[in-house]
Amino acid sequence: LKVNDVEKKELNELLRGLIQIKSVNPPGNENQIANFIKKFLLKNNIHSELVPLEEGRSSIVAKIEGEEERNITLCGHLDTVRVKEEEWTKPSFQGLIENGRMYGRGAADMKGGIAAILYAAVLLKRRGIIPKKTIQLAFTVDEEWGYRGAKALVDQGYFDQTDFLIITEPTNLQVSIGEKGEIWIKSKFFGKSAHGSTPELGRNTVIPGNKFILEVIDKYEKIFKKKNLWGKTSINIGQFHGGEQINIVPNYSEVQLDFRIISEEDKGRVIELVRKIGNDIAGKYDIQFLEEIFNYHPPIFTSLDNLYIQKFMQVAGVKEAIIVKYCTDGGTIIPEKKLPFIIFGPGDIAQAHQNDEYIELVSLYQAVNTFINFLKN
Repeated sequence: LKVNDVEKKELNELLRGLIQIKSVNPPGNENQIANFIKKFLLKNNIHSELVPLEEGRSSIVAKIEGEEERNITLCGHLDTVRVKEEEWTKPSFQGLIENGRMYGRGAADMKGGIAAILYAAVLLKRRGIIPKKTIQLAFTVDEEWGYRGAKALVDQGYFDQTDFLIITEPTNLQVSIGEKGEIWIKSKFFGKSAHGSTPELGRNTVIPGNKFILEVIDKYEKIFKKKNLWGKTSINIGQFHGGEQINIVPNYSEVQLDFRIISEEDKGRVIELVRKIGNDIAGKYDIQFLEEIFNYHPPIFTSLDNLYIQKFMQVAGVKEAIIVKYCTDGGTIIPEKKLPFIIFGPGDIAQAHQNDEYIELVSLYQAVNTFINFLKN
């Protein structure tokens, strides 16, 4: 089964409609896009329900009944990251098509993946195909910030009947059987403020904060090693805050670190690295140090021996699997439900969170073809 030219145009319009609805997080306001999806599904005789997280923010779940009650779930998130429209050379929320690409915030991450799920479900329905397993579509809120939409769906039992999960984040149509974990750490230095003309009376925390960054990067290179499919635990110095104004000795500084880890062992190494260097530097400068883990999702992995995965790879024409470097809703769902899963979707993760974000439309069509041919069996 393949999408024809008329269906490709309809699919383009669906994606354009999704892009034109702002679901930037924060604040999210995903109800508007959730209601758009609900209306689109209803027009195609597919029932869905909104699952509220908080005011103005609802996930949406739909089902196509199969021969069996247990389901295969296709999952995507409704929210996008922020936009600085003045830095774009293309319209951010128009769904402009140029040279086989559609531009707009969320085109790749991941309204393309949402459009592919929706359209595959609609084509199954229109063509009268009754799948063996029930097909569940799960569209979550707040993935870009806290994965709270996925957590709410887990807690409310929406994955209790799921046998296989497909997360349609952008993978360039490669099949991923795992994702790195993430651990975010605030490294806090506490000193003493003083007037800028008498720095000797204070304890400046910006200087030790800088030294901390340089030492962590230096030691990181020596500690963490590459591992087969997984690659290497990565580090990003995401933010550095220090000082209130120029004529005050800064009594507080904070370094925010984003590690993408390949194992639980590396999680331990990360915490030990940050704690040791932070305490050593604090001791040298006679200040206080404290680390705070403010986000953690473990690395997740599923076996290539799984029959669903083997079948999907066969349908997708993919011979080798990958591990993605980024975190998805899977990091919230899989540790709780222990499901076999893959990450597979149209678009390139390199476009995510970028100015002039786009998706190659041919990858969108191929994703839909893969989904309908997998699900009809």
